[in-house]
Amino acid sequence: MSTTTCFLPVLIAGVLLLLLAHGCSSRLATGDREALVAIRKGWGNPRSLATWDPAVAADPCSWYGVTCSDTSNGEGESVVTGLSLGSMSFSGTVPAAVCDLKNLTQLDISFNNLSGVFPAVLYGCSQLRYLDLSHNSFDGALPDDISRLPSMLEHLDLSSNNFDGTIPAAVAAFPVLKHLLLNNNRFTGTYPAVEISKLTGLESLGLAYNAFAPGPMPQAFAKLTKLTSLWMPNMNLTGEIPEAFSSLTELTDIDLSFNELTGTIPAWVWQHKKLKSLQMYRSGLNGKLPRNITAVNLVEIHMSSNQLKGEMPDDFGKLNKLTFLSISNNQLTGAIPISIGLLPKLIYIDLSNNNLSGELPPELGMHSPILHIDVSNNSLSGPLPRMLCANGLLSQLVAFHNNFSGTLPMNLGDCVQLKTLLLYNNSFSGEFPV
Repeated sequence: MSTTTCFLPVLIAGVLLLLLAHGCSSRLATGDREALVAIRKGWGNPRSLATWDPAVAADPCSWYGVTCSDTSNGEGESVVTGLSLGSMSFSGTVPAAVCDLKNLTQLDISFNNLSGVFPAVLYGCSQLRYLDLSHNSFDGALPDDISRLPSMLEHLDLSSNNFDGTIPAAVAAFPVLKHLLLNNNRFTGTYPAVEISKLTGLESLGLAYNAFAPGPMPQAFAKLTKLTSLWMPNMNLTGEIPEAFSSLTELTDIDLSFNELTGTIPAWVWQHKKLKSLQMYRSGLNGKLPRNITAVNLVEIHMSSNQLKGEMPDDFGKLNKLTFLSISNNQLTGAIPISIGLLPKLIYIDLSNNNLSGELPPELGMHSPILHIDVSNNSLSGPLPRMLCANGLLSQLVAFHNNFSGTLPMNLGDCVQLKTLLLYNNSFSGEFPV
């Protein structure tokens, strides 16, 4: 057998390996590489985009924050479909070259230092589905022609900027929008509740922390039956929580804090089985807590600083996923339900500044990894539960201005994580455990 014959299989194998290696590396569509370089230049060639350099990495699809997808043209091309460039210390405006990426569907430039009015250059991104401009310094009024963004937009996050004026109805011009987040800006006047209520696929809505004109919660929002998150704190809401909102059965978290609401907390709030976070502190609510609670997936309840009265319901003890319970600064009376001490995941409990009486639940601290207990400024009595520090994690125990008596639990001296211990104005006796 000749030397040439022996070498031929090796040569063929080498060629095949080269072809396979070439097929495994992406071949970027014409123009996308140039667009990425232009974007970097438009932001002043920041150090955070040092990898965006063909001399550093030949394949732009490997550059930081760049997502590529294969095309279906059969030619093995890839196109840029996403830019995830949050927290990159960008400043200035959005480079027009962003929309030279003709297949861009996702743009996240949150947590930067971008400024100026709403970047109208984004109207040219014809395939955009996801836009996150949150946590920047954009300002001015939202333009009435913001509807020129692609009609198939699903996610619009403009939160935590300095946008002002009234919110135009055009923000609701996107029929498949799932997430509309406008919270933490400087909006005033009114917001287009009727138009927003027509976005029946909406899953999260954030209007919080804006200086809107005082007004009631829009009844029209009851049509948003796919909502999972409703964030409306600190936006000058007045009146009662609508009973019509009982239709929002997909809610997992609702926040109505820091408003001037009136009336009681509707029964439906305590019945939605998907609800996890319930925040209504400093919202002006009054009345009694319900006896029947079936929202068994609640993880967080924050209802401090209202005018809630009556006794705490025993059904709180059914909330086995509850980690955070704060109902301080209200007018609650009666005893703390024994069932509270049986909650297996409770980490934080604050019942301070009420009119509670009786003893603390005897098993409080025994069954959960509790870190914080505040029952100060009540009329509680009896000894402290002997197993308060059973888990060894307790860091804050605040129980001053009560009628507690007896000796302190011996294992209190084993609370190696304890940083705050306030027990004054009680009737304890004996020595402090060490």
